[in-house]
Amino acid sequence: MKKRRQKKRKNKFLKLKIIGFIVFGLLIAGVALSFSPVGKDVQQVGQKAVNLCVQKAHFNLERVVVEGHIRTKLNDLNAKLNLRQGMPIFEIDLEKEKQSVLELPWIKTVRIERHLPTQILISVTEKKPIAVWQNKKKYWPIDENGEAILDDKTLLKNVLLVVGEDAPEHTPELIEILNNYPDIASVTRSAVRVGKRRWNLYLNDAENGLEIRLPETGIKEALARLTKFKEEGDILNRDIKVIDLKLPDRLIVKSNSSLK
Repeated sequence: MKKRRQKKRKNKFLKLKIIGFIVFGLLIAGVALSFSPVGKDVQQVGQKAVNLCVQKAHFNLERVVVEGHIRTKLNDLNAKLNLRQGMPIFEIDLEKEKQSVLELPWIKTVRIERHLPTQILISVTEKKPIAVWQNKKKYWPIDENGEAILDDKTLLKNVLLVVGEDAPEHTPELIEILNNYPDIASVTRSAVRVGKRRWNLYLNDAENGLEIRLPETGIKEALARLTKFKEEGDILNRDIKVIDLKLPDRLIVKSNSSLK
């Protein structure tokens, strides 16, 4: 049984080797003949011979393997691919297939390889959502570059909700700053751009939580002050509706009772 398998492998390797020499020879001949008056006709005949060799060697697509997809559905990916079972594997335009896959909203990078004799391997990496952008009653994920991911069907939990026309492009910077203040970041549920100039944060509840009004510049300093007030007086757990940090030399606080 072992000898039979070894013989089978040896025959397969020999067949591939022969096919390789034939294809190589045809390609060299094609280049040489391209300079002759009948070169084009001979090249066409040569191409048909190459295709016939490939078919005889069973280099036909039997399996497509996809790796790395999480949010991208296989049905959506297959719809983008111009692949069919049984097609000659060397007829597949890898670059064209790659560009088609890159059109899918979650796809960041794509690598497509032929694994001879019968398999195509597609390896993808997906964009990382860092927040969700609420815009015109729809919700769009935002990637790490501050660009909206054009998918309003995927629901994301435990990510920051941002609102405002220019919110996506400013979100990565805001999150980077918030990460330096984990006590604030852990309770921040949403952030709203005001006048395309600054942010208001909403803590504990995305719509009705404690409102933190940040300045246009000096956000780090403002959050450092807020952290200090939290440590010294537990200001975030008091009966307060608004904390205004826009002015660097003072803190303006509005309680729930004062707003009634």
